[in-house]
Amino acid sequence: MNKKILKQIADGLNKLNCTWAIGGSVLLNHYNLVKKPNDIDILIDPNDTSKIKDFMDSIGTPVELPSKEPFRTKEFFGYIVDDTMIEFMGDFKIDIGDNNIYRFVLDKDAIVNKMFVDNTTVYLTSLEDWIVAYKVMNDPKKRVVLLKEYFVKEGIKHKHLLERNLLQDLPKDVKELIIDLLN
Repeated sequence: MNKKILKQIADGLNKLNCTWAIGGSVLLNHYNLVKKPNDIDILIDPNDTSKIKDFMDSIGTPVELPSKEPFRTKEFFGYIVDDTMIEFMGDFKIDIGDNNIYRFVLDKDAIVNKMFVDNTTVYLTSLEDWIVAYKVMNDPKKRVVLLKEYFVKEGIKHKHLLERNLLQDLPKDVKELIIDLLN
């Protein structure tokens, strides 16, 4: 992962005073769960989309990211900055069938940690929210097992986020995973 690019984007987003946090492989890399992230996934408040795009237009090249089934994310857009793919997701949602929609809630509770790149704050979402998201996505990159092993060793730090996810109308296997993690 290119720390220079992460710093540049974080600087810009922080100056915009918008709600944002890193997720996906960069988050997993921060906890030493994956070695080399392929891209940078950033969750945002969809209300900040316009100002984020204005900023990103000044440092990168927009990339068309077609929304694919079963995703229902309100704002999904990407940029290439110095050969690094940056994907933004505002109001990240997945259709889980039977008129049920999983929602990755990005609020002050969901932004649980931060890291610093040369004194620039980079906000982080939680591993607890991401294990649920990966399970809902049917774990295409086999990350649920990695995260379960991490939680066995390190423990659950943000139990309230798992409990909040349980309030959603999730598939049985996802609810069972959450209950298992909470016990």
